[in-house]
Amino acid sequence: MENSFKNKIENREEAPSFKDLTIFTATFYGEDETSKVRQKLALKLFENAKELGVKCVVADGGSNEEFLEKARAYTNVVLSVEKSLGMGERRREALRIAHDELPSSSSSGHFFLWIEPEKDGLITAENLTKMIKSLRENNSDIVVPERQDMSSLPHFQAWMEQRANKKAMQLTDKDIEEVWDIWFGPKMFNEEGLKYFLNYKGKLDKWDATIKPVMDAYKDNKRVVSVPVDYTYDETQKENEEGSAEFKKKRIEQYLTILTEMGDEFSKRKLIEQEEKNK
Repeated sequence: MENSFKNKIENREEAPSFKDLTIFTATFYGEDETSKVRQKLALKLFENAKELGVKCVVADGGSNEEFLEKARAYTNVVLSVEKSLGMGERRREALRIAHDELPSSSSSGHFFLWIEPEKDGLITAENLTKMIKSLRENNSDIVVPERQDMSSLPHFQAWMEQRANKKAMQLTDKDIEEVWDIWFGPKMFNEEGLKYFLNYKGKLDKWDATIKPVMDAYKDNKRVVSVPVDYTYDETQKENEEGSAEFKKKRIEQYLTILTEMGDEFSKRKLIEQEEKNK
């Protein structure tokens, strides 16, 4: 009996540590039905992170008091409420706070994960371990998680995001064999990758604030890797969005405006390169 107990202790896997990771996100929930569905998922994300020992920094745009009260109750959540900031600015504010709170001695060995607050299903020990591995081994600067199965998404969203991923890759000025799931949203990065997200300045400055910095970093020869993850779209969120004309319009707007901005930048770079050659 004693040996059996000893073997169990020796063979027991230790829970992974994520003390070198900070999640940053942005929230803005009103009193409408969609907000009620989504804020529940955000609270689940905070809970998942708490169980894994991961700190969350949240920049809020002025959500309802019920959500703010519950968010403040989490010991692993740092909440900043600033109603005057736009979407892109809020995302950078959360990252700035996450970075500034670190001791200067540990910032180079620390990593950051941007994630939309409703993607609670991504925050598991298995997924975080997969994503952070190459960063810890100094084999990447930015990690783009790739959904292995998109069948759980609303049908139109899945179709649109797969199309957008391919189009985004075509706008780079390099030959890329793989297609990153860049439209998924979440990105994990080190101190070098952080600079592209923190210093981003875009005309749109909304959803593009966590997409275009990846492409800019890649053009500057930073190490961007794709990592497969297990993720399922929440059923309650899908039910709320499936068939909604409002959400369909939002997806189209994201697709057109982000790719237009990326395309404009691509055209400018090509023009500058051509002018340099003609000198």
